[in-house]
Amino acid sequence: TLEEMDSDPSCGVVIVGISPEGNAAKSNANVFSNIKSLDNNDSTVGDKCICIRDKIISINGNACHDQSFDNVVDLISNADTNTITLEIGRLKGSTVVTYDNGLCISAKPGENYGFLASKCNVDINYECRSGACQTCMAILEFPNKRKEKSDGGNVEDDGRGSNDIHRRTIFHCIGKVPRNYDWLHVLTGNGY
Repeated sequence: TLEEMDSDPSCGVVIVGISPEGNAAKSNANVFSNIKSLDNNDSTVGDKCICIRDKIISINGNACHDQSFDNVVDLISNADTNTITLEIGRLKGSTVVTYDNGLCISAKPGENYGFLASKCNVDINYECRSGACQTCMAILEFPNKRKEKSDGGNVEDDGRGSNDIHRRTIFHCIGKVPRNYDWLHVLTGNGY
C-alpha cells in the first residue's frame, strides 16, 4: 500500500502497508528465515528488505522521489515490462524491525515495539500494559551491536563475535527500539 508523504504531493510516496501474502513479505521472510547464516558485518542485511515507511525513490530508473501519488501510480501502471524495479530510501539512523509474518518496518530509535507490531498487523496480547504480566513478551534476535566511530570512520564491534546472533526478552507494551542496530528480528510466536 502506498501513500503520499504529508499533505504536500512533492514530498513523494512511502510504503504504508505490505500484504503478508505478497511478494515483498515472502522475500523479507526469506532474508530472515535462516538468520544465523547471515553475515552480520554486511550492512546490507536490512537493505535486502522492503519495509513499511520506505520512500520510493525511482521506478525502473525513473526518479519519483518528489512526485505525487498519482504520478508514481502512473509510472507503475505504464511500465513496459512485467518486472518493476524499485529503488527505495530509508530514513538515516533507522533500524529494520522484522516479524515472523515477513513484514518489516523502518523504525526510529525509541519507538515502542507494540506500536510497530500494530503497523505490521501482528496481534499482540496485552493485559497490564506495564510489563508485569508478561503477556506481551517476545524474543528479540539482533546482530553484534555496531557503533560508529566518532570520526565517522568504519564501524567497530562491541567485542563479541561479528557473526553472533544475540537474543533477549522484550515486552511489546514497554520495550523500545535501541540505537545503532541495522536490523532486529522479533519472534512473536512460541519460538522461544
